[in-house]
Amino acid sequence: MKVSFASQFKKSLSELLISNGFSLLKSRYPYFVRITDDGIIQSISFEKKKYAFNGQPILHSKDLDCLGFEEKRDPNADYEEFMLWIGWSLITQPMTDYNTKPNTLDNQTWMMPYIDFVHRCSLSLDGFVKPDTNISYLYKKDDPAEMTNALQAAIREQLPFIIHFFDRYATTDDLYQLKGHMRFGFYEDIVILKQKVDEYAEERRTAFSKEYEELVSVLENNNNPMMRHLAERKKKEALEKQNRSIQWLLDRKIGGAAYEEYMNNANARKAENIRLLAEFGIRQGDGSFV
Repeated sequence: MKVSFASQFKKSLSELLISNGFSLLKSRYPYFVRITDDGIIQSISFEKKKYAFNGQPILHSKDLDCLGFEEKRDPNADYEEFMLWIGWSLITQPMTDYNTKPNTLDNQTWMMPYIDFVHRCSLSLDGFVKPDTNISYLYKKDDPAEMTNALQAAIREQLPFIIHFFDRYATTDDLYQLKGHMRFGFYEDIVILKQKVDEYAEERRTAFSKEYEELVSVLENNNNPMMRHLAERKKKEALEKQNRSIQWLLDRKIGGAAYEEYMNNANARKAENIRLLAEFGIRQGDGSFV
């Protein structure tokens, strides 16, 4: 009987992830999800695709160099590769569509491939040491044993770091301390929910003053007379954009013009997300969702 990669993914990862508080969703596409006490949704899924042997492979295992694998591969078999995808968001935000692949345009708001996840960690975490792991894993298509071996390699090499990161950054306070350097899309929402607007706005003003000085230096050191008018326009646009972003935040602090509307929308999304999660098998009070 033909075995799908999705079924092997669920079977192989369940023991480790469920023991760490994740739930396997009852969704059309496989996702393991854990929701922290602070309303952070942590997600793990995968992307798989046909592996192209004609020419230089896009990604391949560090255990088998391209030439060596070409020599050992079965010429009559098709090969595929998979990569883990990692995501996190707030329960007050529009939720990942768990019925579709993580690499859809909409889902990439919250989900990212392992390689991007590690890159962001390298830019953001003090003392970060890049894990010496594969980026993706190869297996012979429709071969259950090879699928299992590839998944077990990911479990050994990638999941410990992913789980450690999720454990370390499990609260909005933890994520606020990253100061947005991870470039996840809901950082300003954390600023608002934690009522850190004034503090963050001042940090942005300080950072912007340096950024603006660099912009002015580049524009004004250009000797092309045709650039003078453009330079003035670019400087004006940069100042206006900065002022708009700061004002957007200030309007959403307690007492601000848009605070009540923002909180009403956030609470409505939270209620809707709780309903959707219940349909996927995660309910409040079941241990995976508080």
